[in-house]
Amino acid sequence: MLLAIALVAALTGSLYAGDYHWGATLMCSDCHVMHYSQSHGYNSGGGGIWTNLGSDGPYAYLLRNHENDLCLTCHDGQTFAPDVFGTNTGSAVRMAGALNRDDVAPYNDEHGHTLGSTATPPGGTWTPDPDDGLTCVNCHHPHGYAGNFGIANPYRNLSPNSGGGSHPMPDYAVGSNDLTKDVFERVSGGGTHYDISNIDFNEPDQTASAYADWCKSCHTNFHGLRGGPEVGGTATGEWVRHPQSDANIGALTGGHSSKSRFVLDGVWPKVMTATENWQPTNSNDVTDHTPSCFSCHKSHGNQNAFGLLFLGSTLPVTEEGTSGGQYRDTCRQCHSQGGA
Repeated sequence: MLLAIALVAALTGSLYAGDYHWGATLMCSDCHVMHYSQSHGYNSGGGGIWTNLGSDGPYAYLLRNHENDLCLTCHDGQTFAPDVFGTNTGSAVRMAGALNRDDVAPYNDEHGHTLGSTATPPGGTWTPDPDDGLTCVNCHHPHGYAGNFGIANPYRNLSPNSGGGSHPMPDYAVGSNDLTKDVFERVSGGGTHYDISNIDFNEPDQTASAYADWCKSCHTNFHGLRGGPEVGGTATGEWVRHPQSDANIGALTGGHSSKSRFVLDGVWPKVMTATENWQPTNSNDVTDHTPSCFSCHKSHGNQNAFGLLFLGSTLPVTEEGTSGGQYRDTCRQCHSQGGA
């Protein structure tokens, strides 16, 4: 869940609202080269920053390098774009966490989305290209896909063609919230726009999750409505897979999830709400908190198996959850069975 494609002024000299690689920030020369022979920049005298060419090109589509290597040129270890691979070199607690590749600790293959993997995604049938494996552009559209499905700028440039299908993507509001949008990003650009404190999730349709529907394009069997073939469920619970779109925390009695538990520690997983109340103060405060994929997992991954968030009660919040968190702590953010 995957990649925040957001380069900034280092390549173009100006900062724009929203995600990069679309509209006015779609700079062809960031990723493409005409003759695979560039040896200097575009400024007078040959100066200026430009993306180096790979060593074994030229490449299809006039790209400067192999797809993943090209993306990581800017999105790994740089200060001007979100670092989405491996160890975090920035100051933000990354909303999506980190991708991995080549099974290198502490971000091993089992910890999240693995670049270059040819494996079939869990719960799905689509498979990556047998030569390139999983690439960044399997999930993100490099050109922003503006205007498709009525969405002018999809959240994080998510692609409508992930998983080999054609489907809507989550949309988002920047700066000022819009409850008809799926995601609220408080600021654009800068060092904090990718931080978990800057991003929350609206619930414009309280029976659905646009985010989960997008993840479903690859992880098909893990997403669906109550009573459907994927997650099962009845009016009294009895799910066969964890709900992620139409089950509110604390809505069922009799040992299911608990709003009292949800507000107990003051450390909340990300949830959807239609009321902008993402951090309740007591168990009677708002009843529409709905978990979805991001409540338990980092979309890129982290240093826990399956990219899980171990959310206990001890601050600070990290990309793994909270200090000293365990597997059970993730469950116990919403479920109170078993006592302390």
